[in-house]
Amino acid sequence: MKRSNIIILTLAGVGLGVTGYNRLSEAEPVNVHDTPILPPESLSPAMRASLPPFVAGEDVSRQIPPHNAYDPQLGYYHQPCSAWFPYPYDHYDERWGYYRCGTWSRYHSTQAYAHSSPYYRPGLIGMGLGMALGATSTPSTPRPVSSDYARQPSGAPVHGGVPQSQATATRSAFTTRGGFGRTGFFSGFSSGS
Repeated sequence: MKRSNIIILTLAGVGLGVTGYNRLSEAEPVNVHDTPILPPESLSPAMRASLPPFVAGEDVSRQIPPHNAYDPQLGYYHQPCSAWFPYPYDHYDERWGYYRCGTWSRYHSTQAYAHSSPYYRPGLIGMGLGMALGATSTPSTPRPVSSDYARQPSGAPVHGGVPQSQATATRSAFTTRGGFGRTGFFSGFSSGS
């Protein structure tokens, strides 16, 4: 390769680095969890309607997102464990069960929030979350933890999640830059309700 070609390629690389060009676009899937983030469009209508509206700010780690808040770069916020995951809290998959805080359970959650949580809603104790959202079924009682999975089901994706304290750094690694000094783009979700 000629010296002039090497200089041109080097300058092009430096120019792209300085302007912050990043080939990742909003339309490309983000894979911060070793599993693609399930988009809201792929959820059941009831689960999609239960997602709260959320717009991530510049410093997401300083925000207090609502339970099951959705961000395209981080996934869904699970308030009980203060972390982001690729599936919503209590997402159901017939192969593995209900997803919560990176692992699977045989049982639907009967209480989405701890009593000390600012998101705690009385009335969820002793009934499935689906009932609290308007589904008609008989109230259930919490299942004993010992009867749940001792080991996760074979092939089930298990995740460590992105802790809320690391959300800004993780998100910025996947944010596009649009020219000199401009970073980020709008990212949010509204359930339409």
